[in-house]
Amino acid sequence: MLLPIAYTTRRIDKATAKTVIEKLHYRKTLGIFWEGFGLYEGDKLVGVVCYGQPSAPIQKHAFKDRNFRLYELTRLVVDVGLTNCASMLISDSLKLLNEQPSAVVSYADTAQGHVGIVYQASNWLYTGATKSHDKLYMIDGKAIHPMTLRDQMGVTNPTLWAKTNGVVTAPPQLKHRYFYFNGNKYQRKNMLSKLAYPAVAPYPKAAKTRYAVAGGCSDAA
Repeated sequence: MLLPIAYTTRRIDKATAKTVIEKLHYRKTLGIFWEGFGLYEGDKLVGVVCYGQPSAPIQKHAFKDRNFRLYELTRLVVDVGLTNCASMLISDSLKLLNEQPSAVVSYADTAQGHVGIVYQASNWLYTGATKSHDKLYMIDGKAIHPMTLRDQMGVTNPTLWAKTNGVVTAPPQLKHRYFYFNGNKYQRKNMLSKLAYPAVAPYPKAAKTRYAVAGGCSDAA
């Protein structure tokens, strides 16, 4: 999928990605970074997508006899109102990944009101919802993940920290899990045959919303 002529997708380094993510993404941290790509309007960077290492359980259990690279799409933010810009950035970036063929997993966090419309628009495979074992911590009316507490506040024992400070906890929310297979027709078929999770239909639905970011917004979540 080609971007409009005014927009291009380019590879970016970790430092560039980190600056944008810390400013605009709701998690405020970059996480494990393998590759990153930017959406440029001329010379202005208006969006970032990052790929990194999936969790250990996903690496171990998602595929049988995996002989290809598995990425996780870890961060996505677009600061421009162009329709479909996030899905186009994802599509172009997938073509530029170093490892081909490869599979990519990503999640839509229901705690943020996301169901994965941007992945649905790009025909990713939906494999259902999963729930982590981590409690969420209510701070200023927002549910905060323990990894965010660690990265932003240096909290290494969130359970003790919450008890000491009178912070209310909430049960973890579901995350919708999507996969994308990057390669030719034969390679995609091979990767799909090794996937341990069955496809789930239909896609989850929700009221159409957009990721809120400073000065603009991305595709519907």
